[in-house]
Amino acid sequence: GSLAGLPYALAEAEQNFLIPTKEQALIWGDLVPQMILDATVPRWWNVTPAQIHLVGVHMAYAESLVAEAAFDVHHREAFLKLLDRQAPPARVEKVDKALAAGNLRAALDQIVPAEMFAIADTAAANDTTDPLAATIRHAAASDPRLTLSGLASSFGTPKPTLCTSYVPNLLQLRSFPTLMGYSSRIMAETWESNLLYYAALADEVNLPPAEMNIAAKEWTKLTVERIFATHLEDWPALLRSLRSVGDDVRERARKQLPLLQRTEIN
Repeated sequence: GSLAGLPYALAEAEQNFLIPTKEQALIWGDLVPQMILDATVPRWWNVTPAQIHLVGVHMAYAESLVAEAAFDVHHREAFLKLLDRQAPPARVEKVDKALAAGNLRAALDQIVPAEMFAIADTAAANDTTDPLAATIRHAAASDPRLTLSGLASSFGTPKPTLCTSYVPNLLQLRSFPTLMGYSSRIMAETWESNLLYYAALADEVNLPPAEMNIAAKEWTKLTVERIFATHLEDWPALLRSLRSVGDDVRERARKQLPLLQRTEIN
């Protein structure tokens, strides 16, 4: 028989050993194995610090676009047009209302990292005023590993159902809806946010790329265990859990910084 489905089968088995920190309904049965798969199949031994940093630049640039949209109507219209390519209309409307009210945090809570990355990559092509956009354009022109396809091969996710391949890739599709009130393999494979978020996080705390081979799996485990949702319509629970892990990693890095500084002085 074929062993093509072995990685997913192993991930399905592994999820049974994860212990949720809060009660949650058993609705993520297809999504969790895909999240585990995303963190175990890719390898980052040959990823460069420049690639890690460029993902972080994408996220920072996207956040600046959201901030501009909260204070300027024209910027808001342009941003929502880009978001509409990535997010379903209902969520775009929620972001629109939050931005119109000047509530930047509420808007960001409705936009996942994969959408932020895609928006930044598209907007940077025509933005001649923002230095972050210039960094994205110049990087892509200087090194093929810093192009969208180069970043996709490093921080994309395996898609055995959509692409019949475990090669990491970014399709930048809208998140697939739930089926019969349950998460599906296709829905799971269109969730491309975790590795992009982890890469930006690694850049922020100066984590060497190779260490992502260990950190990404540990962060994924914590992300899964912290998901607190009782129905699939509460998908932002995934984003809340992801950001909770990121906040802990940043806090730990801040606490370690004074110790490292004292060590260097001595």
